[in-house]
Amino acid sequence: MPYTVRPITDHETLRQCEDLQIQVWGASDREIVPFHHLIAAISSGGLVLGGFAPDGALVGFAYAFPGWLVGAPLWHSHMTGVLPAHRSAGLGLQLKRAQREHALAAGIDRIVWTYDPLRAGNARFNLDRLGTVASRYHADYYGVMSDAINRGLASDRFEVDWFLRSPRVVSRLTGEAAPPVDPGVPWALEASPAPQLTPGPERLRLHTRRLLVEIPADLDRLKVEDLAAAAQWRQSTRTVFTHYFAREYSATEALRLPRGSESRIAYLLEQPDRREGE
Repeated sequence: MPYTVRPITDHETLRQCEDLQIQVWGASDREIVPFHHLIAAISSGGLVLGGFAPDGALVGFAYAFPGWLVGAPLWHSHMTGVLPAHRSAGLGLQLKRAQREHALAAGIDRIVWTYDPLRAGNARFNLDRLGTVASRYHADYYGVMSDAINRGLASDRFEVDWFLRSPRVVSRLTGEAAPPVDPGVPWALEASPAPQLTPGPERLRLHTRRLLVEIPADLDRLKVEDLAAAAQWRQSTRTVFTHYFAREYSATEALRLPRGSESRIAYLLEQPDRREGE
């Protein structure tokens, strides 16, 4: 389906972004970013992009506001959402591409945002398709959340960096695949044997430049079937990520790996490739 993506500045369509948030995230009125905040952000150099279906209906949006981190300007992309009926049709990627173009035109070459590291689809989209990297972990970032997507678990988040001009980002946006991973890379965390698929022991004494961290393949399904197991994954991955991020590892890929007739999802964590003597 051909979508149109353009900036939103008119009041009527910005009001529709409030309704869209409720439909996408199942959020209450208290949890949405309100219309008047979107106006203020746009007036201060932020951007609200709308994704429109051929009939003109608003079916997706992306919202970013300006920020400052470690002595440099950036945008924080706080929300990107698409209605369920229009997902998997490329609109999310179209919105992020347009966001990148507008940021570069504004003199911004870095965008950051947060997402739940246990969400495999988001992980693959953010790291593999867009070329972001993650090296910061926030435990219970938003506190208790009651919307349909987030309720039931602590709101831990990865904060990703999207370095808009980097060769990595440029290559991923052109569709270039990630390089293959050596099958001998060790596991810092992997699932226990089926059928439980709860997290196994945390391995915190690895000293290889690369390592793997498994996450649930379908967090929403796991929360419905076994919320206690989902909470175990949250705690175990929090321990592993915070430990290795403190040792200068970054999450660079979200891999789909075989496990019998099914597949498993694992992050690839890497340390910088330092030359001898550096």
